[in-house]
Amino acid sequence: MKMKNSLYLLLVISIAVTVNSCTKTYKNYPGGEPNAIVSILDIRPLYKGQDIILSKDNLYGGSKLAGVVISDHIEKNLPDGLLVVQDSRRLSTLKGISIDIGGAAANYHPGDSVVVEIAGGTLTRKNGILTITGLTELNVTSKGKGVVAINAITVAQLLANPDNYESSLCLINKASFNPSLKSGETIGGAKPVNDGFGDLVLYTDAGTSYAKNAPYALAAYVGIPFGTADGPVQLRTRNVYDIVNMGSSAQELLITGYQSDPKGGDGGYEYVQMMATKDIDFTVTPYSIVFSANAGTNSSATPLDAGWATGGQRTIKWNITTGSVQKGKFFYFGFQGKKINGSLGTYSFPASANYYQKTFTTTGTNPNKGDGGLVRASAFSTSGPWANSGNTCGVAIFKGTTVTETSVPEDVLFMATGGGAAIYDVTKTPILGYRICNNDWYSMYSVSIDPVTYRPAITPYLYYRSNGNTASAAYPFNEAHPAGSTASDAGLYSMMGGVYNITLGRWTTARKQVIVELFQATATIDTLELHSSVTKLVE
Repeated sequence: MKMKNSLYLLLVISIAVTVNSCTKTYKNYPGGEPNAIVSILDIRPLYKGQDIILSKDNLYGGSKLAGVVISDHIEKNLPDGLLVVQDSRRLSTLKGISIDIGGAAANYHPGDSVVVEIAGGTLTRKNGILTITGLTELNVTSKGKGVVAINAITVAQLLANPDNYESSLCLINKASFNPSLKSGETIGGAKPVNDGFGDLVLYTDAGTSYAKNAPYALAAYVGIPFGTADGPVQLRTRNVYDIVNMGSSAQELLITGYQSDPKGGDGGYEYVQMMATKDIDFTVTPYSIVFSANAGTNSSATPLDAGWATGGQRTIKWNITTGSVQKGKFFYFGFQGKKINGSLGTYSFPASANYYQKTFTTTGTNPNKGDGGLVRASAFSTSGPWANSGNTCGVAIFKGTTVTETSVPEDVLFMATGGGAAIYDVTKTPILGYRICNNDWYSMYSVSIDPVTYRPAITPYLYYRSNGNTASAAYPFNEAHPAGSTASDAGLYSMMGGVYNITLGRWTTARKQVIVELFQATATIDTLELHSSVTKLVE
């Protein structure tokens, strides 16, 4: 009996092996027939430094790709012969690839939907660009029109992972030439642009109709990143419409740090550090500073119906109407405590510090009204204008002392993302939210692709937490005082250091939050101003 069972088991195993040897399995398509269409996300990783001939065996049973054309050869600013297509078939990840079909590539334009038979083609690096070669126009079938999507990225993201974005349509927003172009110099050639997160070579062929154009002070560059024969990635625009004038992001007063949770009681001891990019006489050019608080209880008590001008338990404003500050010098807004590190601190701000003082009441119930002038009277508690509970809060500087729902800040930063309060709601009229400005962290305008013309079109994103405007600093913590309750009341200062170029009128290195622990016995004003991470001005 045992021998019979053993023979039966051997027969079953033999049949299984025979069947499996005749059946090709594809790990990406378990339990079903492979799709003839393969995503670009699956094609690009097949290249591992050696040319590979594409086939059903290595294409997971498929043989074609379906994509939307993004190349346009009318201006001849793209590499010759490349049909550049992209898709987001898998994981909603926008990926692109270049296909060499020779002069026929010029017959296709942005928005054309195509299916390309790629089996038999070769995946290779040609002139530094990952390319499918060995195909002709006969491999391409037109399928009408499609939707052109765009990867909105920073230079840092592109340079860190160029393969993620090569041959896809990308947006580099709020960029300018760095160094700035001299008077009379044009945009033509291979020249670096900077978006605050790094420098990227923008290539504009001398033969294009727009190569002799003067640069915009600030622009959005829509283009296709390509590798080069010598390695570094370049961004190439396709035509003049791919360069969009974004106005200016010049700022006269910058937020460079803040003490949101000093040692001991906060009321009367919190402050904001700023730096001027030009000489400012506040008696001639007054400013105002507005803080926001957004606990869940604040939301029920005060709906955010006028943005920074809401008042109530949402916002509080003080005016800066006397004194002055010189270009490149630090300036402080704070309260009567005037200590470097709170009520338990050893050192006060010296008389030589440019410290603008207001009074923050530390007794009573919601006694703090600021200098008024908002939609409703402010009613802040005694613990200071910054929140310490994980709720979203922020600070904005405005030129002038009149702040309305439509006022655009001179500078603005937000901290944290918690809380149950409504921060942004496009269904409200006016839109519920806090307006932002063009600075290193936020962009008032972005670019999308018009579904009819397939050209870049400016899209407004004017509020914090609107598309692309979600950056916020963390509540201050460090290794000794990790995130959570132990970080509270530790006297941790948020240094917001970056590099601001006065000539360009923009940040060339975006601010980064560096947490500085203010030790009671040693923290002085030098700790705030001589640290290696402070904001620097360049010209």
